[in-house]
Amino acid sequence: MNNWRHSDKHSQQNPNGQSVPGIKFLLLPGFLASLLLAWTAFAPQQPVLAHGATCYVNGLWFNGHAFEAKTFCSVEGLLRANYDGKADNTIDLKGRHIIPPFAEAHNHHFGDGADIRQQIKTYLSQGIFYAKNTNNTQKLTAPLRQFVNLPESVDVLYANGGLTATGGHPMQIYDVMASQIPGWTPKDMQNQAYFVIDSEQELNRKWPLILSGKPDFIKTYLEYSEQYEARKNDSAFYGKRGLDPRLLPKIVRRAHASSLRVAVHINTAEDFRNAVRSGADEITHLPLEKLTAEDARQAARRGAVVVTTTLSHRPTGQVPDVDEVHRHNLKLLQQAKVRLAAGTDDNNRTVLDEAGNLLRLRAFDNLTLLKVLVEVTPQTIFPSRKIGRLESGYEASFLALEGSPLDDFANLKKVAMRVKKGHLLVIAPDPPKKPSIVDEIAHTLMRDGLAAAISDYRRLRKEQFEVYDFSERELNRLGYDLLKQQRVADAIEIFKLNVEIFPNAANAYDSLGEAYLKAGDQGLAAKNYRKSLELNPHNANAAEVLKKIQ
Repeated sequence: MNNWRHSDKHSQQNPNGQSVPGIKFLLLPGFLASLLLAWTAFAPQQPVLAHGATCYVNGLWFNGHAFEAKTFCSVEGLLRANYDGKADNTIDLKGRHIIPPFAEAHNHHFGDGADIRQQIKTYLSQGIFYAKNTNNTQKLTAPLRQFVNLPESVDVLYANGGLTATGGHPMQIYDVMASQIPGWTPKDMQNQAYFVIDSEQELNRKWPLILSGKPDFIKTYLEYSEQYEARKNDSAFYGKRGLDPRLLPKIVRRAHASSLRVAVHINTAEDFRNAVRSGADEITHLPLEKLTAEDARQAARRGAVVVTTTLSHRPTGQVPDVDEVHRHNLKLLQQAKVRLAAGTDDNNRTVLDEAGNLLRLRAFDNLTLLKVLVEVTPQTIFPSRKIGRLESGYEASFLALEGSPLDDFANLKKVAMRVKKGHLLVIAPDPPKKPSIVDEIAHTLMRDGLAAAISDYRRLRKEQFEVYDFSERELNRLGYDLLKQQRVADAIEIFKLNVEIFPNAANAYDSLGEAYLKAGDQGLAAKNYRKSLELNPHNANAAEVLKKIQ
């Protein structure tokens, strides 16, 4: 059972009266030098706003090419290379390597009933200060927005619903989500998580409604656009189609007239071409087909930014070697000097996981990948802000690393200090936990299919049981991810594996029953719901479903 979890209402107040839910930050003014020992201890402190001037000495600062010894001062939240005024405090960086913060250009965090407390903490702990949620539900996200875009939080942009066609992606995902929210139906997701646009007349009529949601940018969906006519009325392609590609240039013109940038979800090479031709600002995925050199040159000429998402959870079983496709496309795009940004499109990972996969693919050298993470990605999210560089006049936001990422990229995870707009952030650490086995087998699932992923699961459970989190909830999470992708048969196999491994877990049977119900097999659904109720007589969900189907 995939219980809908609303955000924790317990929070604390900072001195401006703004709530930061359940996270304790240390925002040091210049005169609190004695508390600098808390850098690596992450001691919880009450937040205090920082003002004035703080100078940072003995640091090795990234200049876009290498690290050089410099002194910078943070003056009212901005960097100054030369400051003649009186510093309120001087901080010794002790030879650490200083880089701009990380950013993630494609995720779905910080919205839709998320555990925003933990997500903010995770992002700031890893040094990710900027994020772009490329599709969210307006009503479910609205209560959470007060917790982001603060000096002591993550700066986030929201699409507030994407533009797609009737039966288009991502409607199938939000149908499942609606079924998990008490009192919601799929209809409640319309004009909240997505807007259906099938004609120019409908675009004209709905444009005021789209703008009334105050989106930070416009998200659009192309999905097999070369087959638009063949798929648009075929129920077999529900969730596997998108906008009429002829509408996309019209949407882009309207968005630009409203000073809004346009991001385009794509799947195929022709989707990529249609996105480029439309004048869209950002393409939120690499295509799952090989591009040509001319495709890359056209993207460069148009100034389109392409987001990597090599860890995307989209089904890739139809691609013989997805790694080779990604390597090919990344090489062409780099050769054409297309601006590349990093993102995951994965609710269980962050941009640092994407960076690790890009390294595994040998798609970038360390310097180029570092610039993608700390320069291009933040600047494509917030193009009007002075971020992504360590120069005078830029925001005083940076990370202090224990070693150089140009020598060893693992040093990106060795963050000793975080400064955001002149505020020194200290975050209490989470207890150590094992990595999820689901995250470990995700690449096998994407590349080689379900059978290979289950084989890996069984082998690792036998050989490295102490290394990974093999708990019942992890397989349950994977099963629901597959349901959201409409991969019902695969979800059933994962839930069956879960009840095999955890035969006394009522929740595992409840989830398997739900998957069988979605597959239309009420007999097996009832059997598993009964087993769940037998193991947990208080399972109201199972009892309610059984009343309906028996």
